[in-house]
Amino acid sequence: MKPSSSFSTAMMTSSKLTHPIPPITSTPGIPAATTKTLSTLTSPRTTSTTTQMTTQSRLTTTPGTCDNGGTWMQSHCSCPSTFSGSRCEFAVEHIDMDKVDTEVGMEVSVNQEFSPDLNDNSSKAYREFTDTFRDQMKKIYQNVQGFKEVVILSLRNGSIVVDYVVQLELPFSPQLESEYEKVKVALKEELQNVSQNETGCQKDQVLCFKPDSIKVNNNTRTELSPEAICRNAAAVGYEDFYFPLVKGNKLRCVTKCAAGVDGALDCRQGQCVLQRTGPSCRCFSTDTHWFSGPRCEVAISWKALVGGLAGTAALLLLLLVVALSVFVARSWRRGGQGGDLSCDDRKWFETSDENTVGTFSNSGFEDDRTNENFYVALENVDTNMTLHFHKPEVTLTSL
Repeated sequence: MKPSSSFSTAMMTSSKLTHPIPPITSTPGIPAATTKTLSTLTSPRTTSTTTQMTTQSRLTTTPGTCDNGGTWMQSHCSCPSTFSGSRCEFAVEHIDMDKVDTEVGMEVSVNQEFSPDLNDNSSKAYREFTDTFRDQMKKIYQNVQGFKEVVILSLRNGSIVVDYVVQLELPFSPQLESEYEKVKVALKEELQNVSQNETGCQKDQVLCFKPDSIKVNNNTRTELSPEAICRNAAAVGYEDFYFPLVKGNKLRCVTKCAAGVDGALDCRQGQCVLQRTGPSCRCFSTDTHWFSGPRCEVAISWKALVGGLAGTAALLLLLLVVALSVFVARSWRRGGQGGDLSCDDRKWFETSDENTVGTFSNSGFEDDRTNENFYVALENVDTNMTLHFHKPEVTLTSL
């Protein structure tokens, strides 16, 4: 079995990971917001309460939730070097790259018989051989610039062929790529100096190396441009938001949240934070004002806000009362039209139209849709018709 390497060929480290908060300037007539941590950007009208709660939270031992690989350490989240925030929820705004991690892949044959146990990375023979190999390589490479460690990738037959990686930490400079090439040459030369010659191993080495078997694997060459360094230094998912800023022998991987950078995000009365969607402003609030807007450029007075909300509520209430009154009035009117004719609230009135003889209108019969008039045709009445009436007869009944 061959052990797989868990080391990337393009990992970078930073000796300084900082995220200062840009200075806050005050708007004329508006008090400047007090700089706060990202976990206390709510209204400071309850400053004393917030302070008390924060103090109590520091004393609690209840485990909290940490994002982005953060670890809860008794009272707070301990964040990886590329994250910040009370829950490690924000990426740092810039990374200073004083040192750059890189590696060189190599191969060498040890003049020793290969045993089947060396195929098993859990066997005693494998552990003893690899421990001896690493200890010997540390002595050989101890004077090579930036040397850190040797990691064995695999062992295979052919005497004992060792595939390994030399881990390096080199100081950043504009000439970093050429310095890296020099280190590769130095690694090969140092191993050749102690390799086996005609008389045996050099300098009392426990393991004897074959000089003609020493190889440098160029496939492990690390991309060392400033752009590549910054992408590899950034947390996964945030690579597109970092870009290099080189000054002399210093490399700073910055974002649009970093102060003094061209095109930096000006959050005014707020703080720029880097999330997975990119840089954005998180606005502050004070005892007297609440700030909003994409750049926290809008200042809203708490008094004005409360007054406006109260006025809006009063207007809505007034409109509701008016609408309810109209609804009730219409309901009463429609209820009167559909009731019994003998009800007191149903009154009928007959009126004559002076302009049209024999025309009558019934105002009590009107509704929202019709206004019906009844016309009596008196000209068709025969006034010469004789009417016959029988006289009433009285009948006496004896008691």
